[in-house]
Amino acid sequence: MHNAPSVSYPVGRCAFQYWLYVIFTVLTSAMLMIWALNQSTSRFWCFAALAAAFATCMGWRALKHVGTLTWDGQVWCLHDQTPVSEDELGCVQVSLDMQSTLLLCWQPASETLRTKPVWLWLSAQASSTHWQDLRRAVYQRANID
Repeated sequence: MHNAPSVSYPVGRCAFQYWLYVIFTVLTSAMLMIWALNQSTSRFWCFAALAAAFATCMGWRALKHVGTLTWDGQVWCLHDQTPVSEDELGCVQVSLDMQSTLLLCWQPASETLRTKPVWLWLSAQASSTHWQDLRRAVYQRANID
C-alpha cells in the first residue's frame, strides 16, 4: 500500500490522559499538604501552591480540548470544535505509542498560525473502527518525511 487510507479521528477526552491528570493532581496536593504540615508556610510554599494551582487549571483546560484530526491521504488537518478556531493544516509526530493510546505532537504548517506545538492524546476507545487506519496514517507519514 502506497498511502494510508483517509481517516478522521476524534481528539480529546482520553481516559489515559484523564487518569494521569488525576494522579498528578492528587500527588501534588498531598506533597503540598505534607510540606505545610511539616514546616510553616513560607513564600516558597506559597509560590509552589500557586504554581500547582496554575498547572491544575492548565491541565483541566487541556482535558477539555475536543476536535477532529483528519488525514486525507496527503495532509493532516486539525478541526477544533470551538467557533473561534480555524481549521489548521500541519504535521503530526508520534511521541508516545502504547498500542491503544497515542500521544501526538501537532505542528501547524503555516507560520501565520500559532507556532507552538499542540499535544494530542488519542485513544482507541474514541473510535475503535478507525483506530488501525489512524495508526497506519500516522506511521506511514512518518516514514515518508
